Amino acid sequence: MNPFYRVDNRLVHGQIIATWMPHLRLQRILIASDTVPANAMQMTLFRMVIPEGLAFDALPIEAAAEWLNARKYGYASTLVLLETVTDAARLFAAGHPFAMLNIGNVHHTSGAVTITPAVHLAETDLGLLRQLASRGMQIEVRSLPSEAPADLKRALEGR
Repeated sequence: MNPFYRVDNRLVHGQIIATWMPHLRLQRILIASDTVPANAMQMTLFRMVIPEGLAFDALPIEAAAEWLNARKYGYASTLVLLETVTDAARLFAAGHPFAMLNIGNVHHTSGAVTITPAVHLAETDLGLLRQLASRGMQIEVRSLPSEAPADLKRALEGR
């Protein structure tokens, strides 16, 4: 099974554990971030909330691309969590192209466009997503697996 890629600036939280974990039948969570692996407190908190039996890794983006390309996750169901759209674009540009990206939660910032109540995208995010879409990536906006996925293009057409 291919990894599931999700932008969620909260990273590991209750919705991930309670809904996405059973929906995807997760065996592993990988956080691809240049800041998280170096933050001892954040790493400790993530290790505390991730259920026993679920593998967990946090790697800088370049290392995550290498790890994913080497298929070190084997055939395990893996959730790749990215804190920002920029991180997703960097993972893609680092030589790990992927076909689908879920945008689950992006907090509001000044000037951001509200796509859904949980997803607010700055113009830089929109530009990066347009670039990824032009390279064939499917991009969906969906916070929970029970929600119908909204294609980003359709979500933007109403604006």
